[in-house]
Amino acid sequence: MSNKQDRRIFGMTTFQLAVLGILSFMAVTVIFGSFIYISSAGQPQNTSFFPTSAPPDQTQPEISSEPAETSDLPPEAIFTPDDAPLPPDWKQYSTSRIELWLPPQFESVFVEPQRQERIAFYRQQGYDFLADDLEDNTFDYRFWFNYPQPDTVPYKTSITVKTDILPTETLDEYVDQAYGEGMQVFEFAGREVVDFADFEARRILLTSTLNDFSIGIADYVITDGVNLWVIRGGSTLDEFYTWLPVFDRVARSFRLVN
Repeated sequence: MSNKQDRRIFGMTTFQLAVLGILSFMAVTVIFGSFIYISSAGQPQNTSFFPTSAPPDQTQPEISSEPAETSDLPPEAIFTPDDAPLPPDWKQYSTSRIELWLPPQFESVFVEPQRQERIAFYRQQGYDFLADDLEDNTFDYRFWFNYPQPDTVPYKTSITVKTDILPTETLDEYVDQAYGEGMQVFEFAGREVVDFADFEARRILLTSTLNDFSIGIADYVITDGVNLWVIRGGSTLDEFYTWLPVFDRVARSFRLVN
């Protein structure tokens, strides 16, 4: 061999150095590729630390754009069950069939004089259809409670309890009919399902403007499948939502005696 072929670097020939370089390159490639594989194998596929949009062809769950019936009401109007014991000064009122508890400020009054007074009030305001409905409906009024207020208050805060036979197959069917187009001047403000032991119930909120003053009404419509009870609380609108939680507790104290 010539002197050029016998030249050595670090004790190796040029040929040996070339082979060593190729082997080193292959080793580095294998090690680096293995590192990438091991790193990716421990991660779930297609994940991100940030929310990402779904692919265009992926089905998205449908979200209703209709607002909740009570979404525009003040917080006091949203029904919140209060299962705490009734205040010790509340009074019990009962018939041979039903019982109800009220704050001591409310006064139990004779139903018929109050009913006639309310009929006259509606006629004076020019709402004969409301007077006719109160005069002609088949409900039997069992209780009428008034909150003491000056005579100058035209629409007094009151709570009434009336009963009838459920005239429809279901409670919701009755609510649809009773609180439908026939309400005329009343605006439907809310409708909620309320849990009662042994009863089915709906909570209905209504508002109206009778000439120059506004009122609010809350109805608890309750049935045992045969009988129908309506517990109504009403007042001027400026105080209605303030005392509505109290009325909720009154209505939910309703019980059958036997």
